[in-house]
Amino acid sequence: MANTHCILGGTFTYVHAGHARIFSECRKFRRITLGLTSDAYVRRHKIYPSFSYEKRRAGLEKYLKKCGLLSRTEIVRIENEEGVAHKSKSAGTIIVSEETLGAAQRINKKRTRLGLPKLKVIAVPLAYGQDLRKISCMRIYRGETDLDGELRQPLRIQLATGNPTKRKGAAKALQRIFDREFALLYRAEDSRVSAHPFNEETFTGAKNRAHAAWKRAWGNTASSAKTRGAKGCDYALGIESGLFSGMSRGMHIDITICCVYDGKEESYGTGMGFVVPEKIVHRIIAKKSDLSEALREMTGIEKIGWRQGALGWFSDGVMHRSEQVEAAVVCAFVPRIARARKGIAY
Repeated sequence: MANTHCILGGTFTYVHAGHARIFSECRKFRRITLGLTSDAYVRRHKIYPSFSYEKRRAGLEKYLKKCGLLSRTEIVRIENEEGVAHKSKSAGTIIVSEETLGAAQRINKKRTRLGLPKLKVIAVPLAYGQDLRKISCMRIYRGETDLDGELRQPLRIQLATGNPTKRKGAAKALQRIFDREFALLYRAEDSRVSAHPFNEETFTGAKNRAHAAWKRAWGNTASSAKTRGAKGCDYALGIESGLFSGMSRGMHIDITICCVYDGKEESYGTGMGFVVPEKIVHRIIAKKSDLSEALREMTGIEKIGWRQGALGWFSDGVMHRSEQVEAAVVCAFVPRIARARKGIAY
């Protein structure tokens, strides 16, 4: 039975690339039961408008016919997440996305209570679009992407700084990552940490800036009502430099941290680091200032962090602060790139 009959379910406002992955798994089975949520279920549970049951069913049948699965598929109307899966005696497998794995586990618990064997669970990885975010019916409905995750409008990135050197580094990083048109919006945000943070406080500062930038872009718009138009952003970036100790006694390394925030989760990355003379570190601690101010006192250069940066000055122009920022931003996107393009779970 386990290799002949499978069950799956969903709303299927659109049949997109993520669903295509699920239906690819269905090809292994001779019989498919597909639970399609009712209009009443959609009204109770979906945060965006969907189509009528009849329209969604017609779209599914068209897709299934195109990929050769219609003749072996029975579509049934369901009113809850378990549909018929919790009581089916012929099915041996349930196919879900990795995002809805919890539903399959709850269904198996109900089957156990009913004295039925557990279904084998196949959890299919999510599909991601050009912007490294998951492809979803909600985003398609809002006109953000097409069925394959191709963007229908330029990316919008909110950067939590007015510093032109940081903007330059971030812009170069984003071009490398996405290789497409994007709008880079910016405004200075408070890190709510020390003028020049140390160690873990640097990550906190980057996070605080990123969250503030996201809030600025979206304002007080409720999460369920967010549609990317003239307002809003796809990602918010917070960048913070700090001094890190602990690698070696009496040594501090200046490292740039980037936090990328998408309204739900953060990802972090670092730029290259360089050792700062201890006498300058002591001056920063004593005066509660930052590295730019300490170097201003030494060199007379105003706002060095807005120019070549401390890295540029210490390296005599061999490197530039924008390169630190560029590396930090790219590295902050690495978990998202690996998940979307390599299927790596973090």
